[in-house]
Amino acid sequence: MSTRDDGNGGYTTVEYLTLGLVAWLEPCTSYDLKREVERTVSHFWTFSHTALYQAPPQLVAAGLLAEEQEETGRRRRQYRLTPDGRAELLAWLEETSAHPIELRDLALLKLILLGPHASPGRTLALANAQADYHARQLEEFKELAARYRPEPDHPTRLAALRFGIKWAEAALEFWTELARDEADNVAVGKGSTPSRDDDSRS
Repeated sequence: MSTRDDGNGGYTTVEYLTLGLVAWLEPCTSYDLKREVERTVSHFWTFSHTALYQAPPQLVAAGLLAEEQEETGRRRRQYRLTPDGRAELLAWLEETSAHPIELRDLALLKLILLGPHASPGRTLALANAQADYHARQLEEFKELAARYRPEPDHPTRLAALRFGIKWAEAALEFWTELARDEADNVAVGKGSTPSRDDDSRS
């Protein structure tokens, strides 16, 4: 069993992701995996694509994937789940312990750190940019939902997409409200909205 553990037992999250994607697509190549990640998982979870390319050979060595190489053409390597791989994937999927959300939002980090460096319009520019981004993301998610609704490949994909839509709606509402507040402050020359700590020191 692999010792590359990131809190999921003996295998990394990327390796379990690989098992799950191979189960959807088999037989599939590493390129097929990358393309499916870009179409689905990348909308809510990012990681190094190098790790995705490294995972199949490692899982083959562990006996969880079977590998076949084309005899002609590009001689691509194609992967399928082995019985042990399917059992490992199902065991992981059936774990029901609470999973904290790992949020890495650069805009929120900048919003926190702006504090003493805030100037008229600076927070407004950040909020406007984020509101525009989340508006585009929301439309993209809604288009995906409309596309998959007639013939969903799997019902849980649509459930995950509904979560993404609600997440994007909440983010859009937050940044739009902040942009509106900051625009009002800029209009009267106040600059950035003061924090609660600033209020308590006044």
